[in-house]
Amino acid sequence: MRGISVERFGQAPELRKLPVPEPGTGQVQVAIEAAAVNPLDMAIASGALAAFGEYRFPLTLGMDGAGTVTAIGDGVTQFRVGERVFGQFWDQPLQFGTFAEVCVVQAAPVLGALAAVPDMMPADVAAALPTSGMTALGVLDHMQVPEGGTLLVVGATGGVGTFAVQAATARGIGVVATASAELAEELRGLGASEIVPRGIEPLEQALRRIVPEGVDAILDLVGDPLLTSRVAGAVRDGGALFSTAFGLDDPLLGDKRIRTANYQLDRKPERLAELTELVMAGTLRSVIGAEVPLEEAPRALAGEVGVTGLRGKTVLRVS
Repeated sequence: MRGISVERFGQAPELRKLPVPEPGTGQVQVAIEAAAVNPLDMAIASGALAAFGEYRFPLTLGMDGAGTVTAIGDGVTQFRVGERVFGQFWDQPLQFGTFAEVCVVQAAPVLGALAAVPDMMPADVAAALPTSGMTALGVLDHMQVPEGGTLLVVGATGGVGTFAVQAATARGIGVVATASAELAEELRGLGASEIVPRGIEPLEQALRRIVPEGVDAILDLVGDPLLTSRVAGAVRDGGALFSTAFGLDDPLLGDKRIRTANYQLDRKPERLAELTELVMAGTLRSVIGAEVPLEEAPRALAGEVGVTGLRGKTVLRVS
């Protein structure tokens, strides 16, 4: 089969011919139809997460995907052959990812989540949901922004950002988002009430003008500690400043005036179920900025795939 893999940490991902993995006890074999790219994929390939879990080589990359169960191992009762599934395919140890024609994963992934694809949901839509959508829901839960409150989303045009804008709006939260001026209307279409164009004025100055009384929370999706330190003062006393990109330094993490955290995704099966319900209800939708064939995955991982409009998610067509 074809797959995108590395033979050691730090190696550039490449398209290779790989043996088809077979399911063991408790595992399912999935013929992947579509997969989605996350920053997490390159973090794993680089070795940045080497201390977090066990890895086996050659390591096939890819966390998010959707496909059809083609075989099951002993003890699997959650899924059946022929059933369409999707989720975050993060196993322990990790060896077989979704950037391949066939993936093998535990039916209940140790570090991920797997679920049935709802009827009529296309594979590309399903593949684009898991990591970014679950992260958006999880961080909003932990931030506890009140209905009627105001949330600033820094870096709103990407995968987590596009879901966070929609989810916050659905909860009755007013959203201020940072973006290029060209994408302002598209973000308003997702629910953002105010757009701060990048490069026009300092963000903290724009916030004083737009929300002089301060915002209830700031969600950082960029990972710039200098920026988060500058805008922290715009959060009301008792509010929240969270980052999904490790954008908070130690002084901010020790702040007693506001609640702060570098959020890491938790309660994944529960969040995947909630995400599915919201998508099926029409409350959330996947924003797919680019869709490319599997062989283009190395370019997609390097950020070399062009996007028109919101960046959203890059999806790989596998089969």
